[in-house]
Amino acid sequence: MRNMLIALFLLAMSAGSAAAHGDISNLPDSVQIMQYKMLLYMSPDDAETKNSLAMAYFRTGKLAEAAAELDGVLQKDPHNFDALDGMGIILLRQKKAEEALKYLERAVAVNDKDAMLHVHLSLAHEQLQKPEQAAAALKKAGELSPGPEGAAAVQNEIKLISQS
Repeated sequence: MRNMLIALFLLAMSAGSAAAHGDISNLPDSVQIMQYKMLLYMSPDDAETKNSLAMAYFRTGKLAEAAAELDGVLQKDPHNFDALDGMGIILLRQKKAEEALKYLERAVAVNDKDAMLHVHLSLAHEQLQKPEQAAAALKKAGELSPGPEGAAAVQNEIKLISQS
């Protein structure tokens, strides 16, 4: 069974130019989920893969599965930036802004230079009806991600997190 999974994984990784270079993030989320699961079968403690799997689950609306992956990462490394930020956005999607803010503030303590983290903080403050803090966090996101490309990335992130 393991050899079959490895063969499937290698075949999938060689199909297409993005996948051939190991960048499975350009593939459909359903394919990403399968590939990340295969990677975790071979290396079950890989935090980066668990974070990536969680975000693929998030994008497909499987919030419980996403949270379970991130919880596993945080149990081993309570300061994992991606897992802290990821838990924050899951909770934002669930309209649990107070709880989300706790994770996002822990993420800021690890890395306050991530523009998308400040977008997430802005959304948390917005859900908590704190417009001044929301505006300040959004301004910080713009400063960290300047120009038209940065503004587009911020808007795309807001749309992604705000989906129901």
